[in-house]
Amino acid sequence: MSRLLLLLLTALTLAASLPARAGQSEIMVGTSGRMHATLITPDGPGPYPGVLVLHTSGGLREADLAYARALAKAGYVALVPAFLNAYAISYSRRQESFTTSAEPIYADLVSALDTLRQNALVRGGKLGAVGFSNGGYFAMWLAATGKVSAGVSYYGALSGAGSDVPQQRFQQAFAKASAPVLILHGTADRIVPVGAAKHLAGIVAAAGSVHELRLYEGATHEFERDLALDANQQAATDAWTRTTAFFGTYLSK
Repeated sequence: MSRLLLLLLTALTLAASLPARAGQSEIMVGTSGRMHATLITPDGPGPYPGVLVLHTSGGLREADLAYARALAKAGYVALVPAFLNAYAISYSRRQESFTTSAEPIYADLVSALDTLRQNALVRGGKLGAVGFSNGGYFAMWLAATGKVSAGVSYYGALSGAGSDVPQQRFQQAFAKASAPVLILHGTADRIVPVGAAKHLAGIVAAAGSVHELRLYEGATHEFERDLALDANQQAATDAWTRTTAFFGTYLSK
């Protein structure tokens, strides 16, 4: 069975008990309106909380859309921007997203959140962000600066692909008033060492901000996408449960 099929089956299983059907449309977002994004909505009048879903350094893939559809089935309006494509940043040039293009990307994502907030199906100002690897970095940044009410990082590229190992941006951004964050990371991650997640947790703790760190023994990078390993399957299931519970706590009325 292919990895993509396994992923889709997992997403469907996670949301199988929920009757809502997701609708999907393509829109443009960002400060200049040049960033393509996919909007995925539950089948109902709402209002619902909104969640920004942020992809890896590999760009927007079906896995991101599958995750967003599962969120929609769980009662969230999900917006999935192709933020690296808007800057023509490939995987080999991923460091640019954390350095020369970091501030413009951040500004575009803040603008995308405004678009999400204005959607008729979204409940007031209750917005969250969940990011994977590269996207996890930006989800944490948005939470640190209070642009969302809750942020989740799946194996976040928290050192900016090696461009900021001390995580100075997070040291400067996190404060007691920052939004709560959930940090999910595998101990066998060879792309982003687990020490990066532990370091961020220490920064957030020192700032006095609400946070939760969950480490998955034996899980690798992209654990919810590579389900060939038992450790990854277990991590994927637990991470989904924790993420929806986390959003349920901080994005509810």
